Amino acid sequence: MFDKYHSSLNVLAGFSYNWDKFDRTTLSSNGGYTSAVIQTLNAAAAVTGNTTSTQNVLTSFFGRLQYGYKDKYFLAASLRSDGSSRFGANTKYGTFPSVSLKWAVSDENFMKGISFISDLKIRASYGVNGNNNLPNDYPWAATLGAFPYPLGAPASAIGTAPNVLANPDLKWEKSQTYDLGFDFGLFKNRITGSFDYYNKLNTDLLLNVQVLAVTGFPSYLTNIGTVRNIGQEIEITSHNTTGKIQWITSVNLTHNTNKIESLAPGQTQIIIPNGFTVSDQILRVGSPLNSIYVLKVLGFLTAKDIVDNVPRYGNEQPGDFKFEDLNKDGIITEADKQIVGHPNPDYTWGMTNTVRYKGFDLNVLIQGQWGGQIYSQLGRAISRPGQGRSDNHPASFVDRWYSETNQGEGRFGKAYSTYNNPITSATDWLYSSDYFRVRNISLGYNLKSLFKSQTIHEARVYFTLENFFGHDKYVNGLNPEAANTTVSTNGSYPEAGDYGGMPLPKSLIFGLSFTF
Repeated sequence: MFDKYHSSLNVLAGFSYNWDKFDRTTLSSNGGYTSAVIQTLNAAAAVTGNTTSTQNVLTSFFGRLQYGYKDKYFLAASLRSDGSSRFGANTKYGTFPSVSLKWAVSDENFMKGISFISDLKIRASYGVNGNNNLPNDYPWAATLGAFPYPLGAPASAIGTAPNVLANPDLKWEKSQTYDLGFDFGLFKNRITGSFDYYNKLNTDLLLNVQVLAVTGFPSYLTNIGTVRNIGQEIEITSHNTTGKIQWITSVNLTHNTNKIESLAPGQTQIIIPNGFTVSDQILRVGSPLNSIYVLKVLGFLTAKDIVDNVPRYGNEQPGDFKFEDLNKDGIITEADKQIVGHPNPDYTWGMTNTVRYKGFDLNVLIQGQWGGQIYSQLGRAISRPGQGRSDNHPASFVDRWYSETNQGEGRFGKAYSTYNNPITSATDWLYSSDYFRVRNISLGYNLKSLFKSQTIHEARVYFTLENFFGHDKYVNGLNPEAANTTVSTNGSYPEAGDYGGMPLPKSLIFGLSFTF
């Protein structure tokens, strides 16, 4: 029946069971070794050891249906149920459906007269995914931890007590995604491409929520909050020339915005703790994830500002930063911090050009981004107010404030300030993360014609440059994508930062490859 109507039907059903167990044993010397020659534990003054064990179980039931009619209309649907040991006893299983439709418009009769359109397909899909990215230490259960009990200084005893607030209803974090897109080909597929629009809503986020101190716990893990991502993606490939010289260009561009839509009931923001200064990022309803949250610098204080008693932090003097008094209370405090940017770029893009002529091939990959910001821990460390004269400074610090008539480039205040305090995380350490970079230039030559042997299928010699050219606006850092340290002091709210991340390595590669 399906052949008669040019139809096809595929059905799949299955079950999977995954069990992971990780056992770890550590042994180390305690008190050094009894021999300078023997460095094995049998010669240790004492031996200290420890063992840990974790395990994780995931069971899944799944089914999928694919149907095609006349090679023009396509339907795919799936349903799966996953159960994870990482979730509460009442809510281990989550159900995740998906459905997608595709229409080959270019195969319709009414498209026959439109000769320049070689291919056109329209797609739409909806799906739900689950996230169980949690440690294997059963965070939903009331586990016990070791705690010291004072018996009178300096004596103490070690006992056990609950270290996690139980949540038997902890469940899967879910993301619902709507996608609408199309694929196209023009002029006998000399130009091909695709476009997608997506709207993704993450719900039941796995977040640690603060609780009353009377419970004995600072927070507990639960499902709360929603985050929405909306974006567009476009990709175009053009066969510019197809004769003796073949030149192909591929371009892609992605735009994404995200916004926190809700947190815990009655909660509108979470200030992320910071181990270097005070916080510089915030989770706030209505704003992007990890928005940069600092004081806004308006310029430098003048002698007239001091006379006029403009809002200052502490005993600031001319040449120190003038901050915006956001709450208009006449003094600069933590309450004057505001959102000034976000770490995720608005746009990312890439372009690849490939040229072939006879046995030669040239490939150039360029990539970049724009629309994001960096709050630089490195910049703060090497150009902070109150920094000593013996400290290392960036070269750009030479162009600092010298006087009211010579204020330099406007980024750095006077050479030494006495008002320095942790709350002064401010926009003077805020940089754009925009950049473009020539990731790869590769020139090769096909040597196959030089070999008569039938055993050699391919032979190529090539020369490659990686990361040799580019430009960014991160003038007091080495890599706008650097994230070499964990800034947050709370693992529940991770925040990556640059505290002197290394630049991208430049590589010059010469190679010779054979395929037999």
